[in-house]
Amino acid sequence: GFLSRRFGIVGGLAIFAGLALVEGREIFKGFDDVIPLEGNGETITTPSGLKITEVLIGKAGSSPLPGYIIGFRSVVKIGDQVIYQTAAGEKPVAFKYGQRPFQNIICEGVEEGIKGMRAGGKRVLEVPANLAPPGVDLPPGVPLTYEIELTEVLSGYF
Repeated sequence: GFLSRRFGIVGGLAIFAGLALVEGREIFKGFDDVIPLEGNGETITTPSGLKITEVLIGKAGSSPLPGYIIGFRSVVKIGDQVIYQTAAGEKPVAFKYGQRPFQNIICEGVEEGIKGMRAGGKRVLEVPANLAPPGVDLPPGVPLTYEIELTEVLSGYF
């Protein structure tokens, strides 16, 4: 009885150590895999006229789908004038993707611009007048610019 218990404990610890060694590498490798990559800096213009510049490519989690909860930090400018900025230490702006509850901050251009992003990603969006928030009159040739940092993508409320 005593020998089998001792072997059982030692054997169990040996198996646990072996699994920790093998799986531990995978866990640490997973931490490395979520570090954002540097974007190429190219600006892509979508068919709607939205200009997207990838600054950082996020690798954490999934891309947003309609109904997902999105959290992001942003700086919003008309030309060079900042009209909205998420303050340092302030909670990120959060909304349900596809519903745009804060029409004065989140517009059709922002939703189109964050499509395909993952947490940790950063993009600069130049939103044309047709995708701007309702009531925002842009001077001709002056873009509405969003600097977006996606902080979280959640599949819904828990």
